[in-house]
Amino acid sequence: ILFLIMGCIQISFYYHDKNIIAGAAYETAVTGSTKVREKDGISESELNALFKERVGRKCILFSRIRVQSSVGKDEIKVDTNLDIVYEDSNYLIINKEAGLLTISTSNQNKDKEITLYKKVRDYLNKKKEYSFIVNRIDKETSGIVVFVKNLKLKEALQSNWNDIVKKRGYIAIVSGKINNDGRIDNYLYEDKKTFVHSSSFGKRAITNYKVIKSNSKYTMLDVNIETGRKNQIRVHMTEMGHPIVGDKKYYSKDNSLKRLCLHAYELDFIDPITKKKLVFKSEVPKSFYSLF
Repeated sequence: ILFLIMGCIQISFYYHDKNIIAGAAYETAVTGSTKVREKDGISESELNALFKERVGRKCILFSRIRVQSSVGKDEIKVDTNLDIVYEDSNYLIINKEAGLLTISTSNQNKDKEITLYKKVRDYLNKKKEYSFIVNRIDKETSGIVVFVKNLKLKEALQSNWNDIVKKRGYIAIVSGKINNDGRIDNYLYEDKKTFVHSSSFGKRAITNYKVIKSNSKYTMLDVNIETGRKNQIRVHMTEMGHPIVGDKKYYSKDNSLKRLCLHAYELDFIDPITKKKLVFKSEVPKSFYSLF
């Protein structure tokens, strides 16, 4: 009887908490366009003061957090080292490291594979908060990934993602010298070996790029994609004859930085509840500049 009572109490708490999250009016700290980025010479306390001035209350800004997770006996222990760009009661914006899978694509290794989603889930579980992933980037790519803390917001974002996203900004280092800005508009097709090609059919993919700097060996590009197709930037750059440095999959022979030189540095979108524009930025890896 005691076990039955305790079980009922736990179930009651679970559904009570779940209903609060699902039914509560959505609150946001944002009263206008919010820009989140690290600036040289600005301390964390100064950044927090800047946020307080812009949104009317103190927001949580983390540069690096280490949390030891608690996991079940059948799962591996994860040392949750997250680079948190921004966090409030609804959003958690992460600067993902290169080489870390965003979310597992295989149910077979789901509990044993270390992914960004697993790290975020363990971090938020400690705070008794839910985690829902909104977007993803390639394992080899670093940069902005958006998580939210309630299902209603996740569904509102994903149902209109291509319409509400205003900018998907990337920095890419490609092999060779590119002299002019450009735009690529074609169709991409993924074959059975998960290799993506340009094709006369498939899904439309639009990539805009601007030259930031170049030398005889490399060009740094500011890339803005209008569509978010798998491996889109990587395929477009290789088919131009300028593969991204470190991109072994798409024929780069240069691995000078021991990583794919592609970083998702900015993501702007319209909050579906407040209709305000949110702008999230992360610092470009300093190693990228060492090639110039």
